[in-house]
Amino acid sequence: MESPSSELDRIHENGLFRVYPQRFWVLFVFCFLSFNQCMFWLTFSPIASSTESFYHVSEATVDLLLNWGPIIFLPTLPLTYLILNTHHGLRKCVLIFAIVSLIATVIRLIPSIVMSSTDPHFHDLAVPFLHIGQILIAATGPIGMALVSQLSCLWFAPHERTRATTINVLSTSFGGAVSFLISPHLVSEPWRVPHLLYLHAGQALLACIFTFAYYPAEPPSPPSAAAHIRSAERFRIESLTETLKRFLHDILYCFKDISCVLLILSGALMGGTLSAWGGLFATILKPLGYSENDAGWFGFGQSIAGIVGGLAMGFIADLPRFQRSLKSLMLISLTFSFISCLLFQLSIRTMFWPDHPPLPSSVISIVIILSINGFFNGAGSPLIYECLAEMMHPLPESLTASIFVQLFNVVSLIFLAIAPNRAMLMNLLVLLMMTIGIIMVACARVTYKRKDDEQKKDKTLPISE
Repeated sequence: MESPSSELDRIHENGLFRVYPQRFWVLFVFCFLSFNQCMFWLTFSPIASSTESFYHVSEATVDLLLNWGPIIFLPTLPLTYLILNTHHGLRKCVLIFAIVSLIATVIRLIPSIVMSSTDPHFHDLAVPFLHIGQILIAATGPIGMALVSQLSCLWFAPHERTRATTINVLSTSFGGAVSFLISPHLVSEPWRVPHLLYLHAGQALLACIFTFAYYPAEPPSPPSAAAHIRSAERFRIESLTETLKRFLHDILYCFKDISCVLLILSGALMGGTLSAWGGLFATILKPLGYSENDAGWFGFGQSIAGIVGGLAMGFIADLPRFQRSLKSLMLISLTFSFISCLLFQLSIRTMFWPDHPPLPSSVISIVIILSINGFFNGAGSPLIYECLAEMMHPLPESLTASIFVQLFNVVSLIFLAIAPNRAMLMNLLVLLMMTIGIIMVACARVTYKRKDDEQKKDKTLPISE
């Protein structure tokens, strides 16, 4: 009887690579889970004043509920990677994603179910449950960020991969944008905070139903040579010690590649700085007469523009003409992002012009500048995942993605610590980090080992059924 690995070899030799309609369901469910995760993580920040009033907590507690994200992300990411690269690892990770999200959202609701908010002991009961829920939600963050490029490789044809990765990455951004738009309107009064928690629990339950209804571990046959390699790896039987040794060896291999390090550093520095900087829009724009609500809409517009930019760039990058132009596309995106950021800085008060900005500003000009900035930020971000996957092939795509998002969260934590009451300093730092990032990308040498390997085989037949 033919072994599973021999069967894969036969498929590979006969050029029977193909894609399946199920890939769109797999992508949708994962994106829905990532969308939810970001909404759940941001539950209390858009409604900070209502949260403080309803639970009788301080602003520092609300900030900690948010900061559990990057704090818990750091220790849980290696575990996510190890689970992902086991037999049926993708399905295992997605099931964990769905189950833990549901448990976390239910835990946050327990105090409101068992006790009235007017009870004098409500605060003492509620706060620990909120922290436990947020910690569990934070623990699923690595699944939503580290799997994106490996899922695309396992299920999608080479000419679809960048778009699939882009949709995976941007689903998280969309969750954040929707959260900042919906949450303040739903929680118009402090007593309505539980209504938002019920909505989140319903979303988590629906995602859990979708996941358990149908979520295959991998397609019946791989869609490409790269996916064939990744599928074959699932038959490797290793002890935990051997897996850890291979994991550490692969990490060291990545850090020996200067171009890989430059791309990871550039993406982490720019992404981490922009993340902290975006949270300061209300403070930055206040001297110009804009309210917190105005700043929220500006941020929402920037996020939506980022989603549009990512989808547009994903489509362009998948065209045959541009499949080997990822570095050029990334540099174009980052350059326009820097220019728009500079124009924004010239329109606001900074440490260089604390009284009168050089350029006049209006609601329309701020919206346009931030939308352009968001468009090109969104366009450039998914390209980093695909560049790293191409360069470090045949290592798992999740490895370079894991290193990147781990460093991204370290940088985010550092700048989140710097950001409070230092809006003018952050304005300077964001320009500095973007300049350094563009230089790093320009110096990196992007190779296309994964595409070279697939072209060498020259037997990919993407056929939808």
